[in-house]
Amino acid sequence: MRAAAISIATARSHNLILMRHSTPDTLPAGSSGQRITLLLLLLGMVLLAYGLSSWARNQAMEQARTRADANLSRYMLNLQHQLDRYKDLPRLLANQEQLVQLLQSPDDPVRVKRANRYLSWANDTMGATDSYLLDTDGITRAASNWNQPHSFIGNDYSFRPYFQQAAEGAASRYFALGNTSGVRGYFFSYPVRLADQIIGVVVVKVDLEDIEADWSDPLLDILVMDEDGVIFISTRAHWRFRTLTYPSPVGPGNPYYGNHVIALQAASRPAGPPHLTPEYIRQLVASRRYGDAPLLPLDIIRHQSTPAGDILLTLNDSDANGNDSQGRYLLLSRLMPDAGMRVAVLSNLRPLQTRIWQTLAIGLTLYLALAALVLFLQARHRLKQHFDAQLQQAHEALEQRVIQRTEELTLSNRRLQQEISQHRQTQKELIQAAKLAVLGQLSAGINHELNQPLTAIRHYADNGRKLLARNKTEAVDTNLGEITGLAERMARILQPLKEFARHSGEANAVVNLQRVRQGVMAILVGQLEKQQARINWPDGLEQYHVRADIGRLEQVLVNLLSNGLQAMAGQARPVIDIGLSCTTDRVTLTLHDQGPGLSPEALEHIFEPFYTTKDTGLGLGLSISQRIVDSLEGELQAGNHPKGGAVFTLTLKRGRPAPQPEITQ
Repeated sequence: MRAAAISIATARSHNLILMRHSTPDTLPAGSSGQRITLLLLLLGMVLLAYGLSSWARNQAMEQARTRADANLSRYMLNLQHQLDRYKDLPRLLANQEQLVQLLQSPDDPVRVKRANRYLSWANDTMGATDSYLLDTDGITRAASNWNQPHSFIGNDYSFRPYFQQAAEGAASRYFALGNTSGVRGYFFSYPVRLADQIIGVVVVKVDLEDIEADWSDPLLDILVMDEDGVIFISTRAHWRFRTLTYPSPVGPGNPYYGNHVIALQAASRPAGPPHLTPEYIRQLVASRRYGDAPLLPLDIIRHQSTPAGDILLTLNDSDANGNDSQGRYLLLSRLMPDAGMRVAVLSNLRPLQTRIWQTLAIGLTLYLALAALVLFLQARHRLKQHFDAQLQQAHEALEQRVIQRTEELTLSNRRLQQEISQHRQTQKELIQAAKLAVLGQLSAGINHELNQPLTAIRHYADNGRKLLARNKTEAVDTNLGEITGLAERMARILQPLKEFARHSGEANAVVNLQRVRQGVMAILVGQLEKQQARINWPDGLEQYHVRADIGRLEQVLVNLLSNGLQAMAGQARPVIDIGLSCTTDRVTLTLHDQGPGLSPEALEHIFEPFYTTKDTGLGLGLSISQRIVDSLEGELQAGNHPKGGAVFTLTLKRGRPAPQPEITQ
């Protein structure tokens, strides 16, 4: 194309030069060739419009499907996470002494009061909506809302399936409207046993309305349906307690003509066309699952399947103000068998048409510009033919130059392709080298961080053998317990190494500094005994709390103290002093050793990976420690003490323990 452009530009220049020295009498008139060119251009425009619209539609549909699938996966994970938070709470409550004692003596006011207060505390702690205790007749004996106007106490829930299934000995899940509150909720139930006999049922209700409020995408609607195909969670409030249906191909003789659910039933339902039969409707009414909701189907005008197997729906919808509107949607759905529900997304295809028109506008504009250029070149070509006799010699010379320039451009293009290929290969090699470097850092970090717990385990094991020889079994048991704790810490050491790539999700826990001290001393006990070293901790650590992860905070302190002990290697009785200061929102620990201190070069590079001033070691401890402290929203600084020795300053967010509830005995 470059050679052709050069040829056209050169010919144009020669034409202009020769035209100045010639005065043609006439110009060539239009011919049938020009009309054929116009017809071909029009045909090309029609084909281009069709091809562009098809391509744009497929691309937009694929993007809509990918986006809808990603949002569906994200929503299902969020929903599953919300349910998993509470699924084991009924089993935990079923083993509580206060509830078992109440079921043994349901008329004892003292036991009723204790059970009510315990359920209220447990409900507030776990963030559930309601928690209550039923006897074997389905009567509520205790509830977390015992002191509220619409308390559950005394209500009969024997008609609820979650009670019936739990009364038979199985854990149950169930979604329904609250019989008393009228609020949608997801119910978890579990039987209460005493001597292998079921004496009651514990129920926990969870409100799922927050999930709807968090969804703000105007072009994507979320639907959650039960095993009967009834929508109970939706980003559109007027879609709740309706069914997703399509026009049935079955004739009007079928009593369910026009009311078939789009294959959204759970696998456990009977085979055949899925629909809400009168029997299912009677069961729903008997269980009061959805109150007085009519369970009408959504007004779906048309449905069709794409070549990729996706479902497209044309839906006639009425908003809260009674305004009717039609929309086309892409439907994707997945089953959550453990939760007894199916999640679906309806992606609005309104932007698809806009995308098609935009693509057509851009493509046709470029095509028309190209067509105008073609017509212009054709006119110039006719003009050039009129002067063929005068331009023949110049044309031959021009052809030679074009051939020569084309060969040069061909060679240049080949060299350019070779350079691009070489650059791509170099890029792949650089990516592979970067991956290997990361793997090397992770391997070196694991070796470095596990060395200290292994040393402590070896020390406890040696002491245990000596104590066992002296028949001191209690001390041996203590050593074995410490070894178990160190093994657990070794497992947790692997988690902080991921701080090079991402942050942990447990950095906001409230940690007592006394517990941190105990864990650190358990790891360093062998090294302290070997060097006859002493660590002076500040008094009253049990009164101070920080927001951190205890395993990672222990790892940081162990790294800092180990570096200090190594810096004092060779001293008779090395000592490390730990200071503590506190403000309203920060806690600062200073670790001061009696070593030679840090050089200016070491202070500049001390937190860089693989930098070390020791003959042994990998130089990863302080780098990892700083990354851990950064993930805890703290600060780690290094310097020299005025009296000599190195000093490390660790600043963390201050934490305050949650007040313990008072339980009336």
